[in-house]
Amino acid sequence: MKLIRFHVLAAIVAVPAATLVYAAISDVEVHCSPKRVDASMPKNVGNDRTVSKEHWNYDVTVENKTFKSLAGIEVKYVIFYKTEELGSKEEPKTERVTGSNAIAELRPHEKKSFNTNSAELNKSHLTGHWYYSGGERIKAEDTLIGAWFRVYQNGQQIAEYANPSTLITQQKWE
Repeated sequence: MKLIRFHVLAAIVAVPAATLVYAAISDVEVHCSPKRVDASMPKNVGNDRTVSKEHWNYDVTVENKTFKSLAGIEVKYVIFYKTEELGSKEEPKTERVTGSNAIAELRPHEKKSFNTNSAELNKSHLTGHWYYSGGERIKAEDTLIGAWFRVYQNGQQIAEYANPSTLITQQKWE
């Protein structure tokens, strides 16, 4: 008798869980990876510091997971990165690069790829035995935080993706 009750209870618990998993499946999937486009060699500026620059963007792939064609697709994105200032004690500032890419049609199970606009990341540090007497930053490096994507079909949002996923709760879409 106890065995029968267990199976009924397990079936009741399993139904809502299966419903939640099904609801999370999207018709469109977005994949992205950061890519360094170029970098400059460190250059001496004065006798006390060096400066270099890198440009980074994201390789993005959008995939139609359905058996029907999707027309009028637009992918909007925001790339987030932090900037630091040499000789400063201030917290790094969050900056952003925005853009969009239009896809006329995505056939069933088709993938289309594009590159985002690039973000310029600067690196600088003091050379030799130089330092700031007040304890200011002697090395400043801008860093990528991540990218957030929204997929629209004819102006209506149909998918959203962020890498890392915490961007959605930590940043604002603007």
